[in-house]
Amino acid sequence: MKILHLIPSLTSGGAERQLGYLTRELERRGHEVRIAYLYPGPAPWQSEGLPAEPLVARRHRDPRLLAEIVRRIRAWRPDVLQTWYVESDIVGGVAAALTRTPWVLREPNTGRFYERRVKAPLRKAMARALTAAVVANSEGGCAYWGNGARLIRNAVPVGEIDRVAPAEPGGRPVVVYTGRLEAIKNVDVVIAAAAAANASVIVCGAGPQRAALELLSGGRVRFMGHTREVWPVVKGADLFVSLSDFEGAPNSTLEAFAARTPALLSDIPAHRALAGDHAAFFAPPRDVDATAAAIRAALADRDGAAARARIARLRVESMTVEAMADGYEEVYEEAASR
Repeated sequence: MKILHLIPSLTSGGAERQLGYLTRELERRGHEVRIAYLYPGPAPWQSEGLPAEPLVARRHRDPRLLAEIVRRIRAWRPDVLQTWYVESDIVGGVAAALTRTPWVLREPNTGRFYERRVKAPLRKAMARALTAAVVANSEGGCAYWGNGARLIRNAVPVGEIDRVAPAEPGGRPVVVYTGRLEAIKNVDVVIAAAAAANASVIVCGAGPQRAALELLSGGRVRFMGHTREVWPVVKGADLFVSLSDFEGAPNSTLEAFAARTPALLSDIPAHRALAGDHAAFFAPPRDVDATAAAIRAALADRDGAAARARIARLRVESMTVEAMADGYEEVYEEAASR
């Protein structure tokens, strides 16, 4: 089967990494895969070895983009077009309709993400009319489509994480955050709460809030940016913290579970869906004092934290790359047969 993926950037985030896992496994199974992307991301090593082709257009508003995608589809004739992210969904959906190519849309978010986003109603209407399938990576994503989406969970590279050695421990307890640095992630709360709990903080990732967070930290936080060393850092930390206002199926949290690192999460539906009541500690969103208290409790109760981490590990062991690829293969075959 020939599968064409359309994605804005190739290397910068969790969706791009999931595409990389999926592509390599589909190729191993004998499928032909191509990835068309608009612009490179900040972590080029993540795309090493992928069958990726840059588009001439470098932004979604470029008038050449639709024509270029249509030309590529007509030249290669894929069995399925899969799109990633809102803007690619819209232009890719139009291209799929013009070329009569089965279209699979991947839903990485929940309804909360699309509040006040002007393109969201257009995307949803197009998808209901034109897609062969919508695939969501979380229960919240399925609910956004009125249970009209197929659930295929993100893959967690458990074996790869197991083979990585943890970073050397420092003096004070270490709290780690990994992910994008944007307002909804509440990294400022992580920094303030960890300081109140007398814990060191390591931040892995980049985003528009980095400069403001560095100013807030006063030099007391280690900012690593995009790094190959994220798994050793997470494995060597005493506590992983993610305090997002909302999430879909966050890769960083799933990887912390795989690394057996105790986790403190914001008490939101997506995190409860991943962790249940016993696989993590929880704190109310945007509450520095409550988060600091939760950090102190987690660091003081080492046995209880380890027990939660063991439960968390069990929750991700079945989320393999092979299981994700099985799900997508089934979707592609159904889409191509219509």
